Amino acid sequence: MHHISRRSGTTMLSVAVLLLSGSLSAGASSSDPATPDPQSQVLASRGDDSPPIVELSREDGLLAISRLEAASSTARSAPAENCTGEDGEGLEICVAVGGELAPSELEAAEQDLDARSAEASQPDAQARGDVSIAAMQQLPQWCLDQGVANTMWITRTAGCGIYSGTLTVTRTTNGVTTVVGTMNFLTYRYVYTVQSVTTVWANQVEVSPTIITGEASGTQISGTALCGGTACVPVSQTFPVQVPGVHGSANGESYFEWPAVLGGSGTATPSWQITFKAPSAQNPAVYTPAATPTVRCDQALPGSTSVGCVIPGATPELTYPLSGYPEFGAHLLSAESSGLPGSWYTGTPLHRLTNATLRQQNRDTACPSSLARPTGKSCDEYPFASTWEGAFTGAGGIGGRTFSFCQIPSLPTGVSGPGFSACMIDENENSYAGNQLNTVLFVPLRVIEGDAFYVTIT
Repeated sequence: MHHISRRSGTTMLSVAVLLLSGSLSAGASSSDPATPDPQSQVLASRGDDSPPIVELSREDGLLAISRLEAASSTARSAPAENCTGEDGEGLEICVAVGGELAPSELEAAEQDLDARSAEASQPDAQARGDVSIAAMQQLPQWCLDQGVANTMWITRTAGCGIYSGTLTVTRTTNGVTTVVGTMNFLTYRYVYTVQSVTTVWANQVEVSPTIITGEASGTQISGTALCGGTACVPVSQTFPVQVPGVHGSANGESYFEWPAVLGGSGTATPSWQITFKAPSAQNPAVYTPAATPTVRCDQALPGSTSVGCVIPGATPELTYPLSGYPEFGAHLLSAESSGLPGSWYTGTPLHRLTNATLRQQNRDTACPSSLARPTGKSCDEYPFASTWEGAFTGAGGIGGRTFSFCQIPSLPTGVSGPGFSACMIDENENSYAGNQLNTVLFVPLRVIEGDAFYVTIT
């Protein structure tokens, strides 16, 4: 069964550095100092209460992921009500959204969610990704798992949320107002990028009644897509008048695009205006959910003219398996656990730097040519030269550090806090790991200048 409130487990693990204190040399193998075994430190630094992880890209054992997070504080709907005012017959429609659900309403909402989960689990269910314009998409399971939270949850490529609502029809006669019909409903909102048409993104909505009584039966539901920003050129939209029954659905879909500008980007904030018209009432009620999440389309990837769209409020993360990158992974793990940024577990991301001159200054500061390179080794700097946290742009004059297995005797070990680190590691592994940062994270998830990201060893 689904839980109506979101699962617990979104607390950032700020204690990770405390659990993984000291340099990696404390756990290194005495027989081969160049290949330490930090596995116990990795396990000690991780908890089991992280938010749900959504896999977005995979290559050679590396994963690019998003940890599910709320779109923003304004994405959560506070209880609100919109009423039409009485018509000539004394009838009025009120739509309230975001309120608490009574036990019977919870049970009905659970049934709706379970039915959708069953559909999503079918082998032939169409996966979101390369989709056709003007085709309603199955909601992702990670969205259904969050339940009716009255907020939007986001990944780098999608935003999704489930909202509660109640429509009430009243009649006033001789000054006495009586409820003559009600409709409880769920609103399923889904915003996603379209991988096969890279300049286009989609905004769909479904309104599903869960309980209908009295004169709310036969309520007509329709809508109009709303969009604010520069990436809002209409491609198509449709939300015609529909009359769904219990656990039926009134569906709306819309597609927008950004007129590409080389080196530029555009943003959009999508919403809907949803109209409810009870058969016996003259006036319709209108419900407009918060405009969220922000979509960004760009043509600003260095060395590429490709265009694509993402949800920039979600911070992507690249995970390297320690088994496949033992020396690179050991350095990165040691550097992050010594207090340098980049780990999701401490909540301080890196930010991409695209200026070639500044990137070279970062490399020269952390790994000057004066450092001797042992045979088969190259100098690995952290934070990466391709980030604003790098040795020149981010260290603020604070010196470097190293670790006992790194073969750089000129730098101190046992240092914690801000700064940078350097380590001599296998040159092939170093080169490949750097290339993967670009091909698995930066390019497919459109990490452009100034964008935040995390890097994790698993």
